[in-house]
Amino acid sequence: MEFRIRLQLAEAFGPLNRWFCSEAYRRKIDDAETLLIYYIQSGGAEDFATRHEQAMGTLNRWYCSEFYRRDIRDPEILWDYCMRYAPARALGNDLQNESADIQTALSIAS
Repeated sequence: MEFRIRLQLAEAFGPLNRWFCSEAYRRKIDDAETLLIYYIQSGGAEDFATRHEQAMGTLNRWYCSEFYRRDIRDPEILWDYCMRYAPARALGNDLQNESADIQTALSIAS
């Protein structure tokens, strides 16, 4: 199964979505179909898509490559770095405060 699908299903069937789904239904939910439907309808799938794009994007790839001191393009390493270590600016959340040096490095990395 493709890495992205495995990640998304793990979130949909994971404890956080299970808790929110159970709260919404006011009872314990263990049914995979109900969990998946809730995950999609509550915006979890859309949120995942945004985070996945950020993790695989040029900006995160640059920061990840700097962190590991080599060119990183492997989706699993990029995702792991993004979820564990990425600063807000690596996700595109704080670009107005970036120096010209980082912006130049990003254009080189593209």
